[in-house]
Amino acid sequence: MKARAELTVDASGVRWRSAAPVVLRPTGGHRIHLVQGAGGPLGGDDLALDVHVGTGCAVQLRSAAATVVQAGPSAGTAARWGVTASVADGAVLDWQPEPTVVCDRAHLHSRITVTLQRDARAVFREVVVLGRAGQRGGRFIGELVVDLDGAPLLAHTLLLDGADPALTGPAGTGGARAVGMLVELGHLAEDALPQVGEQPGLRWACSALEGPGRMVLALGDRVTDLFRVLQPQEQAGAGCRRGQ
Repeated sequence: MKARAELTVDASGVRWRSAAPVVLRPTGGHRIHLVQGAGGPLGGDDLALDVHVGTGCAVQLRSAAATVVQAGPSAGTAARWGVTASVADGAVLDWQPEPTVVCDRAHLHSRITVTLQRDARAVFREVVVLGRAGQRGGRFIGELVVDLDGAPLLAHTLLLDGADPALTGPAGTGGARAVGMLVELGHLAEDALPQVGEQPGLRWACSALEGPGRMVLALGDRVTDLFRVLQPQEQAGAGCRRGQ
């Protein structure tokens, strides 16, 4: 299955075009939820979402439920999920979907490409769970590429595979089933989260970017523990400033 959806938020309002299974539903003001229009994604699916946030506007993007990635009819074929976002001057994009669960023998390649103007801000939180209960989990490749004011700011790739002993061993996830990332782009207040930390079943590290922003990476046994660490400094509002 191949589908591409579009979302535009600007001074004239919220406009969207859904293409099942990528279904968009406004849930109040400038808050939008992704709703699964079908099962999966399955291996071989190619799904995409284009997001445009206009000057002075803010939008919150959420998902109604976890995304469950399953193997397709052809073994080893990856599902693809691509998000491109452009965030104009003074705008805010807040992207915090529910976790992505990668089942046994499934393969997902996710790529998020973001273009920010100088005074734009963005929040991205992604949590990946290797397998359902009792499973080892499949393969996940997640890329995040960010340009700020025409210059590269961040290029990050996460590679997970529940069936690969090297990637799940001491030099990889260390047996953790849930892996999360929080990226905040734009000017931030002084960070209260320690740069590194460890608790039973939970580890994290926080790094400042070479530009305005920070990245937090966390490993844990439970998604709820990751969410306690992967909290943005402030929740973005939703709407557009008057006069834009």
